[in-house]
Amino acid sequence: MPIFEYICKDCSRTFEALVMDSKQPECPACHGRHLEQLLSTFAPRASGAAPSGAPSPCGAGACASCPNAGMGGMMD
Repeated sequence: MPIFEYICKDCSRTFEALVMDSKQPECPACHGRHLEQLLSTFAPRASGAAPSGAPSPCGAGACASCPNAGMGGMMD
């Protein structure tokens, strides 16, 4: 059950909705259904790597359960 972000075209409120099956979400503020689905700014990366210049999610070092273990916090 994915969570999507929407903006209501009736009242301009931005909100997230858990979409189950093919149900049409509605605005929690005005109950409008004239919605636009927004593009998520979060997207997992296939390799798990941070983009160039971004801070490493490993911080100072990697933990044993991390797929980047043994990389010493250095990710490409």
